[in-house]
Amino acid sequence: MRLRKRLLVATTLLVTALSAGAAHAAPPSPSGQNKSNSQFALRREEAGGTDASVARQRARAGDCAGALPAFDNAVNVTIEPTLRRDRGLCHEKLGHPFPAIDDYRAYLTARPDAPDAEQIRDRLARLEEANRSKTAESFRESDESLHAGGSFALGTQGGKTSGDSTASSTRAREKREAKQQEDKVLGPRSGEKEKGYDYYAEQERVADAAENSPLRYGTGWAVGPFLHMPRYYFSDGNTSDNGFAVGASIRYAWSSSMTFLIEGGYVGFGTTGEIGAFGGPLAFVGIEYRIPLNTYATDQIYLGIGPGFERYVNGRTKLGLNVVNVRGRVGYRHVFGPAVGLELGLDGGGGIAFASGLPEGATSDSKSLTLLTGAAALIIGF
Repeated sequence: MRLRKRLLVATTLLVTALSAGAAHAAPPSPSGQNKSNSQFALRREEAGGTDASVARQRARAGDCAGALPAFDNAVNVTIEPTLRRDRGLCHEKLGHPFPAIDDYRAYLTARPDAPDAEQIRDRLARLEEANRSKTAESFRESDESLHAGGSFALGTQGGKTSGDSTASSTRAREKREAKQQEDKVLGPRSGEKEKGYDYYAEQERVADAAENSPLRYGTGWAVGPFLHMPRYYFSDGNTSDNGFAVGASIRYAWSSSMTFLIEGGYVGFGTTGEIGAFGGPLAFVGIEYRIPLNTYATDQIYLGIGPGFERYVNGRTKLGLNVVNVRGRVGYRHVFGPAVGLELGLDGGGGIAFASGLPEGATSDSKSLTLLTGAAALIIGF
């Protein structure tokens, strides 16, 4: 019994001594507490990793063709919906409607209440309407940049891999590079602080609107009223009374810089009802050349020329004067929104006047005239 007690006491003393020795041997932690050497630090990265960051940087700089491979890699390793949205924007800019439709659908399915969901729905609706009659197969055959090596699937569940730009043919690559030169580069300029995604998306919307506006770079019809005042004729050293002209113009822009226009209205000199007052119809047909002063042609210089006809009749005496002229114009135009323009300028030229309604037996020689007038107009494009 005594032997057992002695062994128990000896064992207890030995264990206590070993524990104390271990405590003295272990170095203290900086904070005064022991820490496990299995600890590790977590670092939060952007969804999609480096590929996502590279893709968005290239897209913001306007290099959508170069951004697509990085977008594809990022989409393959994450389900982050915004990557599908951003890749869709690149596809749309490059003229790839079906991959863009697929990416937009995937984004809206995942984020139906996103702040920009309405904008993406509008883009999706435009693409679907414009390509309703096309099939995926016909698009593959017509779009070389996809046909050369990429693939896509319609529907929100597919489309994980877009056209592989690196496998595109040389001809398709040249076409993309040419288009890049034509496109307005979005993203930060040299020395400019980078802004948010919404800013560059808005810039892209403005660029698209400018390309479709008949008052900027697009084609289409425009109408609006005009006013000429003050208006003077000069002949043989004499100057007419102050005149005026009012009317409306119809215009058609057939290119990014050329417009055909027709004007019709009323022109007069003097006070209506007085014996010296003359007035009558005015007509003008001409062409106009637009010179943009900034990126989206918000401010422009316009130049125009064409033939015109004016008829003046005195209400009391019925004497008349017919004027055939060639008029030139130059001025400044500011465009509000996509297609509302206000212009101010000068209009004038030379012409020949023929009298009419003279008493029987009276004759009148033709006279050369010079016209100068101020011009203002409001234009609404369609």
